[in-house]
Amino acid sequence: MTHLDQEAVAALRAAQLTVINATWHICEEQAVERLAHVRGLACTPLFPGHPVIRVVTCDGRLLGRVRRHRDGRTARWIAVPAGTARGIGAYRTAHGAARALSRDAGTPRHRVTDRLAPAAASGRQANLPPLGKRRP
Repeated sequence: MTHLDQEAVAALRAAQLTVINATWHICEEQAVERLAHVRGLACTPLFPGHPVIRVVTCDGRLLGRVRRHRDGRTARWIAVPAGTARGIGAYRTAHGAARALSRDAGTPRHRVTDRLAPAAASGRQANLPPLGKRRP
């Protein structure tokens, strides 16, 4: 592989990461919009149809995300505040992680409302390619 080929591969990889990052932010904005009118603590899947990562809001304000992490036989939910990539703890349930985000934001709530994505939106949103998949 020549030097120019290596630079082209690096530029292509950077462009792919930019698209993935933009897709992530668009999906997060759409999730927050789904929760905009829900009072109190609420969560919804970041990607409709895939409940492994959920967006958490309180009175329509983004608190962060919770994501499922499986370590061997044990599954835990990691709470990640908005604007960071650092988890603040691991919890047995998604609701427990959502309550931790609420405490971390200074708005402790106990009841969590689950809001699923609309059935029609369970496929691609905004005609975006699935994350991490290449188009032919």
